[in-house]
Amino acid sequence: MPNLKGKKILIFQQRGWGRRIGRFLAAKLYAEGCKLAALTFKNTTHELIVKQDDAKYEMIISNDKIMSRPKDYLGGDRYSLKEICDKIGVDSIWPIVSTLRNHVRSYKDKYYYSFKQNVSDEEIIDYIMAVYKYMNIFFHEFKPDVIIMPNFVSFPHVMFNLYARKLNIPIFAITDSKISGYYIFTYDYNDSDGPFYRRADELNSGKVETENRKKAKEYIREFRENFKKPDYMGDNESEPSMLQKIKKELSPYAQIIRWYLKKQINVLESTGITIDYKPPRIILRDHYCHERYKKFMEHYSYYPFSKVKKFVYFPLQFQPEATIDVISPRFNNQIETARQVAMSLPGDYTLVVKEHPGMVGLRPPSYIKKIDRTPNIKLIDYKITSEEVLKKTDLIISPSGTTIAEAAFFKKPVIQLGNLGTTLKLPNVFKYTDMTSLPKKIKEVLEVNLNTNDYERRLENYVAAVFDVTFNFNYIKAWEKGTGDLEKLWVFYRKEIENSLIN
Repeated sequence: MPNLKGKKILIFQQRGWGRRIGRFLAAKLYAEGCKLAALTFKNTTHELIVKQDDAKYEMIISNDKIMSRPKDYLGGDRYSLKEICDKIGVDSIWPIVSTLRNHVRSYKDKYYYSFKQNVSDEEIIDYIMAVYKYMNIFFHEFKPDVIIMPNFVSFPHVMFNLYARKLNIPIFAITDSKISGYYIFTYDYNDSDGPFYRRADELNSGKVETENRKKAKEYIREFRENFKKPDYMGDNESEPSMLQKIKKELSPYAQIIRWYLKKQINVLESTGITIDYKPPRIILRDHYCHERYKKFMEHYSYYPFSKVKKFVYFPLQFQPEATIDVISPRFNNQIETARQVAMSLPGDYTLVVKEHPGMVGLRPPSYIKKIDRTPNIKLIDYKITSEEVLKKTDLIISPSGTTIAEAAFFKKPVIQLGNLGTTLKLPNVFKYTDMTSLPKKIKEVLEVNLNTNDYERRLENYVAAVFDVTFNFNYIKAWEKGTGDLEKLWVFYRKEIENSLIN
């Protein structure tokens, strides 16, 4: 086992992940003799990291403290956007800025986020410069050997990823493999580089074979016989008891009492009200809006799915979220994207749209009505399963999402509008981003024959590559609840750190 002593590890100690997994990893790395630095997200998490007694950090910087008052942090320092773009190797900074949900959207204006800009361009640029400043401090003063992130979800993550790649410094996070229970170490924010991606390419080249082909075939067979739900959906919840219903109704008032009794430290002066800093009126607004939005969705008059004939499927994505705002920034206006796709459909095809189950109760009725009252769009009930829709559709068009992978098992073609690298390894996926010539591309993809031996082989390669180089662990449960065998998770992380240092 390689010695990690003296290696410099920068950890993004981020919110709940930092509390439940990040601190555990820091303690393990410190015990191995590593030198640690941390970029923290959320003030309460920052406090825990600063006070952590089983790990000592050589450098800790609070992103939220800087985000709150970026001008103060900058002092007299100024950087042009051209300098920043040149440093990280991009033509424009603004697609990355779209990941700043509390800057480019407003939580105070509407639950769950308004699409109105929350702070001015000038204030956004101040924060861009501040991130650039502390990024340089980490890279040129601490000089990390490896950077560990929970995921790639926002502006600082993408900035550090781009600059680390230029400096050839290993950086990795974890993402889902789209195979139930298995997770991938990914090296970039588009989820397009890492052990899994390279292994899939090796298998597709035909120059190597896998010992997991039989296991992959079995997984594919089981999926087709018994549709596997995504890990994040969990089991169907039973009907809540009367006591649970009462607790739920009283919950906002308990939060308000805690608001007055306990000092609120997760406030950012620059962005004001956020999901982490909710005054009493926002607590009440959120509670009753959620109930109203959910009731609206439950009683809405959807288009009868049984009446739909020839259709293309457009599943709505959870938003704001990394899978669309980071990986598909040019298609994150889902209403407009759906409208453009509906206009591009050939012949007698219509566009079927279904709400993401996780967004029920979060999106306002106005959003749903805008989609429903768009020509050539049929909004169907969110309770209709993905399996039912996928078996009936001829094509899926989507920026990203688990549905793309699910469609692969039913040999349904997908036009992927975004950059998600994981799903691009699937044999049913065709990446296309030119909306002006989308009608021609749709016709072309509809004619592709996926019922071939080569298709089945490549699908087996995808699943086998997951089994070959990824790990099976209830990562979501560990993140959200801090439960599970973290010692087992540490083995996976340590191995990945070793591989990063060697390669």
